[in-house]
Amino acid sequence: MKLREVTGYSKYLLRNCRISTMIICLLPLSSELFFRFAEATVYSLVLYFGDINPLSLFSGENPLQILTAVLSSFMRWLVGSPLIYAVSFRLCEVCYENRQRPFTTLSEILLNGRNFRRSIAVSLWTKIIGTVSLVPAGICGMTAYYFIVNGSGTNDLFIAVHAIVFTVVSLFLWLNVRITMLAVPFLMAHFPQKSVMRLVFGSFRFMKGRHTDIIRLFLSYALKMLTVVSVPYLIPEAMTAFSLSISIYIREDDYSERIKINRRRRKADDSAKLPYRKKRRFTPLAEKTETAGFGNNL
Repeated sequence: MKLREVTGYSKYLLRNCRISTMIICLLPLSSELFFRFAEATVYSLVLYFGDINPLSLFSGENPLQILTAVLSSFMRWLVGSPLIYAVSFRLCEVCYENRQRPFTTLSEILLNGRNFRRSIAVSLWTKIIGTVSLVPAGICGMTAYYFIVNGSGTNDLFIAVHAIVFTVVSLFLWLNVRITMLAVPFLMAHFPQKSVMRLVFGSFRFMKGRHTDIIRLFLSYALKMLTVVSVPYLIPEAMTAFSLSISIYIREDDYSERIKINRRRRKADDSAKLPYRKKRRFTPLAEKTETAGFGNNL
């Protein structure tokens, strides 16, 4: 997949719908900022009207602060998850080349109960997997910090160096997991009939060997976004390019699966010429396989 072709074609896809796509793409970010500012406002009111030490807001000793943080996190998750799915669904429609009908309205996507439940489940699983994948990096980082601060000999320095290396490797693995989880909402939009568990865990196999392309894609837009003014303009273009990449990967897998099935059929047909008592290489079930695509990779 060539980066220049993907970015160029994503601009072409947005030629008549850039404004509407930009508004939808900014909705998850807007909801995140809204609840963050609401949480900060509550903390400011608590500090202004209450006799509370500002450091207690960071130590977790204040019950009101803990309750506010929990409620804010819950609301961000409850509101942001359907919006992320709505963005993924719209971008999949933008990248669908044979589209002959208008875009699905935002209300139809958000008010669908099944879409709401699935988006919440996907968000929950991605957060759990992302947190678990970050645990090794945290353990290795704390180990390195402990031996750097309290170490006094060559052996302690040796352990600290190895802990730092393992921390870097663990962070790299965590980054790969996070990139993999970014593809799950788009896969859910492409395959609404598949279960959430199958999509989440199947995304690891789907994104295998493709993380470098996604990192290059995001870095190319990150350099352009250094001028903050261009961020609202480039966000829909970057997300459309990512959605287009997912669509290309799905077609590549579908094409690869069709080639494998055709090869199996040819070998099975040739093996039918062998004597009756000899065991055939493929069972009749393998010869009757008709499905191809992402579903076979899960």
